[in-house]
Formats: sequence, C-alpha cells, structure tokens
Amino acid sequence: MDSLSKEPEAALTYPGSTDVSAHDYPGRVQFGLDGGDVAVTGISATTMHSQLEVIDFYANALEPGGWDQTLDNSGMLLSSGARGHSVLWWKAKPKLSYAVLVWADGETTKYRTEIEARR
Repeated sequence: MDSLSKEPEAALTYPGSTDVSAHDYPGRVQFGLDGGDVAVTGISATTMHSQLEVIDFYANALEPGGWDQTLDNSGMLLSSGARGHSVLWWKAKPKLSYAVLVWADGETTKYRTEIEARR
C-alpha cells in the first residue's frame, strides 16, 4: 500500500478543489479471475467546475504518462439516484488501474478517484 500511495497519480487533485480527503483501503478482496487482495487509494473532493472539465483534467494528466483509457460511461446511475460519469484508465507497468467518478450535487460537482494495484 505504501508504494501505491507514492505513485504521483495517487494524490492527483483537480485544481481548486475543496473538501479534499484521501481514502485508503488496506486491502480488499478482488473477485474475478485473478482473485486475492489488492491495494487501493485515492481521493474524494468537490469543485464548482463541470463534470466534463474534471474528466478532461484527468485525461490530460494521465494519458501523457502512459495511461490508456479503457472505459467511459457518462450515464452511470448512482445509488443516490444521481447520474454520474465514470472513466477508467489502465497502465501496464506497473499494473495499475485508475478510476474517476464525477457527479453533480446541486450547484457543485463531486468526484472520487481510485488507483488500484493489479496482479
């Protein structure tokens, strides 16, 4: 986990964000073909900018560093009933995935990032 939190992208925050908080998961069970525990870290924050501006910031920050976008879901239904925009990037060396979820909450935009070590 310590090495994952030292990845430059682990604390990547949209400029001017407020209510920024880090979230770490000390290990969780990853169900699927690879199974086992994985390390996950990321942030949650709020901004006054649009969902698209937040997504564009992350794309422009990640893709030059070797991250490939693998998923873009602009109509994700959240448990709160809000519609969110989820984007996923993949990096082969080291094997990492990076997810950004953005949604509107009244006049503000909230977002959450997760960087996850993969086997």
